[in-house]
Amino acid sequence: MLLDFTVKNWMSYRDEADFNLTSSLERQHMETLSKLPGFRSKKALPIAAVYGGNASGKTALFEALSALREMVVGDVGVSGALPVKPFALEDGSAERPTMFDITFLAGKTVYRLVVEATAAGVLYESLEIVRESGRVDVYERDSTRQVPFTINKGLFTLSDHVEYAARSTRENQLFLGSGMAQNVSELAEPFLWFAVSLELIGVGSNSWSFATAAGGREGFLDFAGRKLAQLDTGISGMTEEPISLDAAPKDANLARAISSLREGEVLTLVMDQAQGDYGFEMITVRNVDGHPKAFRLGTKHVGPDGKERRFSLDMESSGTKRLMGLLPMLFELSEPSDGMGTKVFVVDELDRCLHTMLTSRLIEDFIASCGPDTRKQLLFTTHDLLLMDQSIMRRDEMYITQRGIDGCSELVGLAEFEGIRFDKDLIRSYLDGRFGGIPMLGEVVSHG
Repeated sequence: MLLDFTVKNWMSYRDEADFNLTSSLERQHMETLSKLPGFRSKKALPIAAVYGGNASGKTALFEALSALREMVVGDVGVSGALPVKPFALEDGSAERPTMFDITFLAGKTVYRLVVEATAAGVLYESLEIVRESGRVDVYERDSTRQVPFTINKGLFTLSDHVEYAARSTRENQLFLGSGMAQNVSELAEPFLWFAVSLELIGVGSNSWSFATAAGGREGFLDFAGRKLAQLDTGISGMTEEPISLDAAPKDANLARAISSLREGEVLTLVMDQAQGDYGFEMITVRNVDGHPKAFRLGTKHVGPDGKERRFSLDMESSGTKRLMGLLPMLFELSEPSDGMGTKVFVVDELDRCLHTMLTSRLIEDFIASCGPDTRKQLLFTTHDLLLMDQSIMRRDEMYITQRGIDGCSELVGLAEFEGIRFDKDLIRSYLDGRFGGIPMLGEVVSHG
């Protein structure tokens, strides 16, 4: 679970922006909060929404999370530039480092990773284990020191190898990723949180929007048919036809995932064929008799004569396609949590192409499945103000981005505002400008 994320000198965020996902003292919807192992009172929020006007910094916040993930999991090569985008509206910002500070729960351990970097390289990096009794350093890297790396040898079985791996880490690499590539096994848990648990949809996507093994469980096709029928899309079920495995994108990570499929596991690919929601297809890959087999998904509709007919996905509406693109996420979020490392889904514009009642239903269904022992999380940006509803979400689960006249974005949590009752009409207060984050629309100037 993501517990806190702070970014500075990133895109429109000149100053620090803090996205805190631990609960406040608010008492609404407490039954949905997740207990944190080893902490008596601290709890995590299962959901958070980021509202705000266009170009206010909503997507930029999640792009920062995507960039950090890429720095951990990826490798830009010997002479490659890191995916750092500093604030561009002030002299000197491009030379100053961008800062990422993230705290997250992986397995039963809370970690904190701090990174300061420019496009040219990493200036500072540290990893800590966070406990209620205090913090334990795992390693620290400071490029200003003569010996950049400090390793907590008591946490590593082969400390000599770890020190060698640290010295072998290039300036444009994070040690969390480099150490994992060099078989420092103690870094596996925090590394895999970025590589496997953190799933970004519509933010820094690959040629395929996202792929998930659907929890390693059968039943995705039945779930998809039921969900689409339940949500009034006119679809009565899903179909599939065998296709060549060559239809899957050519991607090394995806190829490894396909080759490691076990009997009964399903890999679902949502592949964009064009910009927007108007051209995509869904493919499932499963292990059949020891070999991966691919299937293209389609839909079934019942006509006025009662007969069932098959449609290809390109015959569906853009809203239905958008919903279908979210099905693998919805399937995994619907499954019971094992209390360990389940997914953190980060979705840009969750409501895009969807009716507000449908989006509300998706959110309500997810929240209804959350509780003290669940570890799943849904974080999203939205323009749908009807979702700013305290009967659905807590105030500390709502954030607003706003851009000032100086071009700097701010991130403000509704929990920071005093005097907001549980029955307060948040939408009216927002539109009245009390929380900020509304578009400042100028007058139309006539040149006639």
